[in-house]
Amino acid sequence: MKYAVALAVALPSCLSIASLGHADEVIFDCAILSQSSTLAQSTDLTAPFAGTLIGNYDAITNPTGTRSLPGFFGGSGNNPIPYSASFAITGDIAARPIGTLTLGVDSEGLQIRVSGLAVDVLGGVPAVLPATVNINYQTFRTVQPSSLYPGGVTIPVPVGNATVTTFMATQTGKSVFGALVPQKGGAFTFTVAVPVVYTVAATALGQAVGDGAPVPGVLPLIGTLVEGSTTVTLAIDVAANESATQPIEADPFTGVELPLPTVIPTGSTANMLLSGDVTSITLASTLTGSLDIAGTRQPIPADLNGDWVVNAFDLSLLLSGWGSIGPGDINNDGIVSAADMSLLLDSWG
Repeated sequence: MKYAVALAVALPSCLSIASLGHADEVIFDCAILSQSSTLAQSTDLTAPFAGTLIGNYDAITNPTGTRSLPGFFGGSGNNPIPYSASFAITGDIAARPIGTLTLGVDSEGLQIRVSGLAVDVLGGVPAVLPATVNINYQTFRTVQPSSLYPGGVTIPVPVGNATVTTFMATQTGKSVFGALVPQKGGAFTFTVAVPVVYTVAATALGQAVGDGAPVPGVLPLIGTLVEGSTTVTLAIDVAANESATQPIEADPFTGVELPLPTVIPTGSTANMLLSGDVTSITLASTLTGSLDIAGTRQPIPADLNGDWVVNAFDLSLLLSGWGSIGPGDINNDGIVSAADMSLLLDSWG
């Protein structure tokens, strides 16, 4: 336990020794060690949408293209066909995450405080996952090729790969606290449930899937902490399951190419153009893995002699430069004054 020190200098009359107490918390700036950290991410992202699809026929630019005709017996021309559908991006990603957080450690009070957590789950490397359009349309026919598409049945249409460009977990709120449990050898174990928002951005069929709207969740951190005089290391296990639907606001899309396999008969491909509007996105994600984290103790601005404690030595340095530019100019306003004295006393001990 730290104790206030009797000062051999005159303090302003408005202050007392009792007002100089300060929590025994040490602050560390921490970063994820990417090369020794892993996250396995199982993602199921769906974005429902609705609109029309139409053959890519054009009398001038593409006269041999596909024409779409409504109903069992068709008609003439090239007609838009109503549909409902969803983009689906599903698969597993193995990544080496990067990120930062600020850690407060009170080893005497057996308390840990986490703030500013930001984890790039992908580690800055976009991930490629298979994409499918699950589409349900009204009955229609096509010409070039000739085929019948009976309506009312949802058909999965593989559309190649989707690229997940962003997957972030960012802490919400200022701080979250957890208990430290002492272990042999001076280490501590802890569990902290960090409230976060997940932000996901992906592209499929040349279009953005969703608008990157944040999805709220909780990231549980279970691990071991070892504190040194100026450093801290953490080994954390991550296990999180989240599922949430978020409304989005995105511009409608038009003319997206959709190669649609023929139904009756099979074996060909109708070249369709898709138009529609995405209104929401559902993200179901499971994160498992381990994080190795290293931190460096934050400098204390009022620790003028660099011994990691604010005491009479620092006060003496401040007073020696009173009224001038010197090491006691804690707030960097160009002069050592009562404002700097106040900051030093706030950090006392």
